[in-house]
Parts: sequence; structure tokens; C-alpha cells
Amino acid sequence: MSAVRLDVAPDAAHVRVVRLVAVSLARLHGVDEEVVEDVRLAVGEACGRAVAAHARADLDAPVVVDFDGGTGLTVTVTDTVSLPDASGPAAVAVLAGQPGPQLRTDYFEAAPEVIALLEGLADAVTVSTGHNGTAVSLHWSRAS
Repeated sequence: MSAVRLDVAPDAAHVRVVRLVAVSLARLHGVDEEVVEDVRLAVGEACGRAVAAHARADLDAPVVVDFDGGTGLTVTVTDTVSLPDASGPAAVAVLAGQPGPQLRTDYFEAAPEVIALLEGLADAVTVSTGHNGTAVSLHWSRAS
């Protein structure tokens, strides 16, 4: 597998399906069995964050989940909520409702905790925001 893409209706019930796909692909691509539960949890949290963003913005567009099995497993979850362009810690600040109070909601205030959880579960995490949405990429290496 080089790449798989799922377009997921922004409904919390669909997050379960994404988690199942992530677990199957993690096993298929040699991610250590001891880490597979972390994959399930992290992908569920990232997808849940994107679904919540769509709900808050009243968007019906699908959340996009890309899986790439190159050197382990990379999962990128993308929503379509327009935000200022940023990456890394600056993107987390945007998700936290910085710099403007117009973005402040309970959802956005929880974003740093969600990203911190993801960083504890995945080998690598990247976050970027922009006018086309927010992308959260998670990577797990193959077992040695």
C-alpha cells in the first residue's frame, strides 16, 4: 500500500471506523504490536478533533483521513475549517484560540491538550493550519 484516503462524514459515529482502519493498517505495515493501541487512540483523538471542528463550524464537508504506509504508518487527518496559516507550535496556538478572542470556545481551549496527547502517542506529530483547514499528521515507525 502506498496510500489510502477516507472521506469521512463529520459524525462522531464514523470515528470508530477510522480507528479500525488505522489499527489494521498499522499491523499490515509492521508497527510494533505494543504500539497498535496508541495508534488507535491517537487516530481516534485526531479524527474526533476534526469532527468537532466541523460541528462547531456547522460544516457538512467530509473530514479527510490519509494513510501512507511508506516507512511504518503515517496518518494525516484534515478538516476544512478555515484558520490563519501556521505550522508547529504556532498552529497549536491558533487552535488554542490565539491570537483573537473570536476563536475562543471550549473546543479550541482543549486543543493544546489533544495535541500534547498525540505527541505522547505517536513517534512524530506535525500540525498545520490554513485557509483550507487544519492537518494533523501522525507517524509510527516499523518495529525493529
